[in-house]
Amino acid sequence: MKRRSKKKTSERFKFKYIIILFLLLIPLFYLGRKVYKYLDLIFQVWGDKRKMLVLKGENEVLQGRIDAYKKGLLLEARARDDLGMIKKGDRVYLISGK
Repeated sequence: MKRRSKKKTSERFKFKYIIILFLLLIPLFYLGRKVYKYLDLIFQVWGDKRKMLVLKGENEVLQGRIDAYKKGLLLEARARDDLGMIKKGDRVYLISGK
């Protein structure tokens, strides 16, 4: 009867462990990629929600300005401040500089 050498036996065990490890790692890599993509999408959604809130706030400010211009309130104020225009009946005070 022949005896198996320890070298061949240990090589077989190593080979079996390598195959088992390989079969376990394939699903782990696959699931890891899926989890990474899922988390990436969640962070993108959070970022997009923050951007949307900022844009909604800016939109409200701009809508308020549009309403004010339509009512003519800002036009009169800008004409007085920027262009130096006056209304009928206003008193004008001139201050001389030294």
